Amino acid sequence: MNHATVYMTEISALRSAMRGLTIIELLISMVLGLTLAAGVTQVYVGNSQVERDQEARARMQENGRFAIYFLANELRMAGYLGCLASLAASDINSTLDSAPASFQPTTGLQGWEASGTAPGLVYNSTEDVAVISTTTGWVTSGGNVLDTTNAVPGSDIVRVWSAAGTGAVINSVTPGATTVINSGMIDIVEGDILLLSDCERADWVQACDVTELGGVSINTELSSGCVPGNDTSIRVGTQAGGELAKLQGSLLYIGKSGNVATNPPGLFRRELSATATAGTAEELVEGIESMQILFGLNADNDNKKSVDSYVIANQVTDWSRVVSVRISLLVQSIEDNMLPAPQPYTFQGVTYDGASGNGALPEDTRLRRVFTTTITLRNRAVGS
Repeated sequence: MNHATVYMTEISALRSAMRGLTIIELLISMVLGLTLAAGVTQVYVGNSQVERDQEARARMQENGRFAIYFLANELRMAGYLGCLASLAASDINSTLDSAPASFQPTTGLQGWEASGTAPGLVYNSTEDVAVISTTTGWVTSGGNVLDTTNAVPGSDIVRVWSAAGTGAVINSVTPGATTVINSGMIDIVEGDILLLSDCERADWVQACDVTELGGVSINTELSSGCVPGNDTSIRVGTQAGGELAKLQGSLLYIGKSGNVATNPPGLFRRELSATATAGTAEELVEGIESMQILFGLNADNDNKKSVDSYVIANQVTDWSRVVSVRISLLVQSIEDNMLPAPQPYTFQGVTYDGASGNGALPEDTRLRRVFTTTITLRNRAVGS
């Protein structure tokens, strides 16, 4: 074999080694690669959706449980006024000067019913619903006066009155143009509404000035120098040996942060302010879409204090006979697009699935869950 032949053979072998893929081979490779990528992407998206679903359900569970826990703690103490549990409203004296009409602590518990939301009535969920002032009349309650509040329509409202924490013993009461109450140390500040009681008589007063005395006791001045202040012509009936405690009033309702319609609904609280009205709104738990309340009545007023019937707020004529409260909460996931289609659910005896005679399906694709509990009022459900 001559040199030319050897050279041509080597060139042919080199060309064979350098030959690329054909179009068909490239297409097959691309299809296989895309199939593999699609599979990986599908697995990733599926895992992400499962994770989102699990996280949303866990958060709903946490929000629902905390809301129920908080409401139960508040409602159990309704009407707790120290040793005042057996005193009638007529036994309580108020020195407050022109207190607002909504200042009704002697009831212990107050409720307001949202129109059209009694058990068995259809009240469809509305996406991005705006809050509405309670002055428009969509909540009603016999005898109870509600501070103007912006709340989500279709949800009930409740207010709880009680003595906060542990009281302090009253050492002395010095009457005069400004009555001075000397008592043990207690966490009160100027403007607080206080309850004075010796179990035979009681007084609502306002602390217009608080002075600490050597870290041992405090002097609380009851003057007309704060708002609403005290009517100095009305004498305090409680004497030394009685108890001084801070009065607490909590208005609980469903609202929205900043009153912005597109924000998620939540459980809100307004505590008693220094002007004896409901104070600044505070969001407690987000994602609470609706709160429905039934009040357990001891209608025959027997000593067993047993519930004879559960009624809505505007059917209660005597709030002193309410011995328990049944609360149902509709909790929604904060994030939308959690489901491929709107989720049917059952709330207050109504199924919302769009079928004939039922409520409409939700406008969104959020997850929803219902939490229900019955709470006994400790200061009412005890035989006497």
